[in-house]
Amino acid sequence: MKFSCFSKSIIPLIFVGLQGFAQAGITASPSKMYYRLPAGSTSTQKVYVINPIGKNLEVGVSLGDWDYDSLGTNNLHDPGILKTSCANWVKVLPGSYFTLLPEERKELTIELTVPITADKNIPVHTAMLYFTQLNPVDSKSENGAAIKVSVRMGIKIYHSFTQADERNIEVVNFTDKKKVKADSKGLLELKIENTGKIWLDGKVIWELLNIQNGDKIKMENVPFLSLPGDKTTLVMDLPASLKKGHYSATAIVNYGNKDELKVVELEFET
Repeated sequence: MKFSCFSKSIIPLIFVGLQGFAQAGITASPSKMYYRLPAGSTSTQKVYVINPIGKNLEVGVSLGDWDYDSLGTNNLHDPGILKTSCANWVKVLPGSYFTLLPEERKELTIELTVPITADKNIPVHTAMLYFTQLNPVDSKSENGAAIKVSVRMGIKIYHSFTQADERNIEVVNFTDKKKVKADSKGLLELKIENTGKIWLDGKVIWELLNIQNGDKIKMENVPFLSLPGDKTTLVMDLPASLKKGHYSATAIVNYGNKDELKVVELEFET
C-alpha cells in the first residue's frame, strides 16, 4: 500500500428528533444561523416557526450544545457543557413559550450578544436552538399501535469573531481496509482534520483506476461537515463488482470554493 498527498391503556410517547415529522407538528427555518461578531457586540436574526396541522400547538423554546463525533455525526449536550458553547449568549424574543394556531406562521427574533470577555482563542462558538411540541398528537406506529408523537426541531447556531473565511484541511491518513464481511470488497478510509478557523461544509469526490488496464470507476461523493479542530473519518465502501487487481484510489477533498482542494492518492491490491 502506498499513500501520497497533494495539498388508559398506556400509549407510548415518542419524541421525534431534529428532522421531525412535518405531519406531526412544527417546521422551522432557517436550519442554520450564522453570526459574525466581535466581542462586546450584539446582532439579531429572524426565525420562522410554522404549525402545519389542524390543531393548536404549544411550543417550548430551549437551548443546548452540540458538536460532531469522529464520523461527523451530531452529538447533543446540555447547554454550557462545551467550551465552544454560545448557548448563554442567545436570547429568544418574545419568549420561551408560545402557542401556534392551525397553519399559523410565527416570526421570532434571535438575539446573540458576544461577551466582552469571550475567549477569542476559540474561533467558532456554537449552540442549538430547540422548538419542542409540548402537546403531543395522536399517531400510529408501523404495527398499527396507538402512540403519542411530540416533535422537537433544532436550528444550529454558529458564531465567528471574524468576517474572513480562514479555511484549511489537512489529510491525516488515507488507507484501504480489508473486507469485514463475506459480500464486501473492503473500504477506503480517509482521515482529515479541520485546521482552519471556520466551519466547513465540504465533500469528497472518490475515483478508482485499475492500473493494469486503465479502467476508471467513479463512486458517489461523500459530504462532510466539520468545526475547527475536528478530526473526521470518512469511509467509502469499494464496489461489490470490483475485480481483483492493482488499483489507484483518488480522493479529492473540496472544503470551500472550487480552488480549495486537497487531492490524495492511494495504491492498493484487491
